[in-house]
Amino acid sequence: MGVRLAVRWQVLWLLTVVSLVRSIDALNFSVAAKQIMPEYGFTPVQMGMLYTAFTIGYALFHLPGGWLADLLGPRQILALAIVWWSVFTGLTALAGELPVVGQFVTPFWAFFLIRFLVGVGEGAAYPTTSKTVANWMAAEERGLASGLIWSGAGLGYALAPPLVAWGMVQYGWRLTFHALAVLGILLAVLWYRVVRDRPADHPRISQQELERIYGGTQPSGQESHPPRHPPWRAMLANRNILLMSVGMFCLGYVAYIYQSWFYLYLVNVRGFSIVTGGLFAAGPFLAVTILSPVGGFVSDALTRRYGPTGGRRAPAMAGFFGSALCMYLGAKAPDPYLAVLLLSLGDGLAYSVIGSLWSTIMDIAGEHTGAVYGMVGMCANIGGMVAPTLTPLLATAYGWEIALHAAALLAATAGVLWVGIDASKKLAVYGHDTVPQAVVGMQKP
Repeated sequence: MGVRLAVRWQVLWLLTVVSLVRSIDALNFSVAAKQIMPEYGFTPVQMGMLYTAFTIGYALFHLPGGWLADLLGPRQILALAIVWWSVFTGLTALAGELPVVGQFVTPFWAFFLIRFLVGVGEGAAYPTTSKTVANWMAAEERGLASGLIWSGAGLGYALAPPLVAWGMVQYGWRLTFHALAVLGILLAVLWYRVVRDRPADHPRISQQELERIYGGTQPSGQESHPPRHPPWRAMLANRNILLMSVGMFCLGYVAYIYQSWFYLYLVNVRGFSIVTGGLFAAGPFLAVTILSPVGGFVSDALTRRYGPTGGRRAPAMAGFFGSALCMYLGAKAPDPYLAVLLLSLGDGLAYSVIGSLWSTIMDIAGEHTGAVYGMVGMCANIGGMVAPTLTPLLATAYGWEIALHAAALLAATAGVLWVGIDASKKLAVYGHDTVPQAVVGMQKP
């Protein structure tokens, strides 16, 4: 493949880097909490509220972020989102010393507002990313592309604790926030300079690659029509979107257990030391790094062979059911090392469905991909709000085995829901079906 033919893969590489940096930025505050809490006298309950502030902003701004990406284009919206969260990440280091602190607000509420605003910026990241993939990748490549982006996220989650902890010990917790702020702003500039909203607008795109993206045809007339507002009523009434939203609630619940409680589970329940527990706590994120692109590759391969309905449905169901089985067995495993292996696979298999999920959203939503992903992703983060609180309550009342079995049940529920999801059914709006912008003629029967 020549250099000119690979422009879409350069765009994908940048999206993967953005995903990696966003993941490190998201976990940065959790690692730095070890020094922030004693410095400001924050209690564990207050720190939990600060984590929730980020999650609320992150969940709420999925929908407007995706809508704006549809309306104005993903290039400028993602650049703005990266700059936004980077600025407020940098301000996190100054939260306790801002001029308003002491006169109008306490340090806690300054941190609360800033963490919320960091979440607002990051909330636009994945809806905008999905819109970019829909515009730039051929229909048969979208599963792998989506999986690679989430592979970057998994790697970021795995790298964040050791990198941030090292920087915190060597230079103090504030420097890590300043470094991530500078890195994010540089990345936003690079993104805006390199990427365009649509392949046809890119100065280095070749006709051969355009034909590859558009399925051997010229770009459709939809490339130039004015953007339309999302069909909210049609979206809320669409069975596929509703089923994916509930399924993503289940996925978000499972994912946030690993992000919030897995390390403490290994140390407090499975008996690992602080250091060893920290090492094995990276296991789920490494599994995500590996299995996300594998799931996307399989989804694309099956779609080429069997069409979008079976091709997207089968790997999604396999991923969710496999995740449920691994979590169920891992919670019961008497050997702690076997438990780590099975539970890590449970997280990786859950994320292996991302390729099918993102591709199905793009197939169904077409020009409204950003808004539809925003709705579905918001539901995932509602699940993420519930899991960190409900899981320890279940563990206290019934034990950790039951708490993890509840997560396994939700993963299995998501697998069942995919029986009713049909990627070949377009979102019907304005009296006709919306046609995906970059895939006219690409769907298999």
